[in-house]
This record gives sequence, structure tokens and C-alpha cells, in this order.
Amino acid sequence: MRPSLLHVLVCLALAMPSAALAKKKKEDAPADKLSCKQLSGRIQVSVMELRGFKDRNQASALSRGIQTGFAATFGNLSHGVNPQGDYDAKVAELRTYNQRLVEKGCKSYDLDAELRKNEIDDVPSPTIPAPKKPKAASAAPAPAPQ
Repeated sequence: MRPSLLHVLVCLALAMPSAALAKKKKEDAPADKLSCKQLSGRIQVSVMELRGFKDRNQASALSRGIQTGFAATFGNLSHGVNPQGDYDAKVAELRTYNQRLVEKGCKSYDLDAELRKNEIDDVPSPTIPAPKKPKAASAAPAPAPQ
């Protein structure tokens, strides 16, 4: 009887953290409602998280397969099952944020250069100047040629 009780308790211990995280997950503000400063902050944090992805040791295919099985069986989070896909999705999100900065007329980032850097202390900063706004036409109409 004890081994089956132990098995049930282990299963519950694996499933409970994911249920608690799912309840605590708060929806982020949409990118179109964020200011330039907020977008820049999100980009900085994300770039620092993603730097050195190619140099990090990744989990083996066997461990990712086991994790996938546990996620499907017990409803646990599947984060980390596909590291390359997670990385690509995060980079796509960064590019969206960067494009939003350009649309708002803010300084933007050279994401490829920032992601290539490996220094931990190097905080990303916007290096691409804001797009120039077209000059407003003068109030008085130009004289017509005679």
C-alpha cells in the first residue's frame, strides 16, 4: 500500500507547481500600450537573458523526451522541451518590440549585434537613432510662378 501512496504523492508534487504557476501568471500589457522606455526595458532584459544561448549546454534529447512525457502525463509546464524553438520565439518577440520602437519614433536596437555580445555586465542600449520626422510645411503658401 505504501509504494502506491508514495507514487501518488510524487505525481501530485510534480503537478502542483505548474497549477500554482498557471494561476499566478499575470497577463502582460500589450506592446502597443507601452511607452518607449518600457519597450526598451523589456528589450534590455530579454537580450541579457538570451545572450550566449549558442554557447550554453543544452539538455539531451533523452531528457527533453522524458520532460515531454511528464508534461503530457501530469500537466506540468513544457518550458524547455524545445530550447531552439523557445529562443526563436523570444527573438521574434524582441524584433516585434524593436519594430514598435521604430513606429513610435524612438531609438531602436541593433538586435543581432547585441545578441552576439557575451559580456554579462554590458547592458544593451539603443544605437539606431530615431527616424526623422518630416518637417511641417510652412503656414503661408508658396507664391505661384508667373
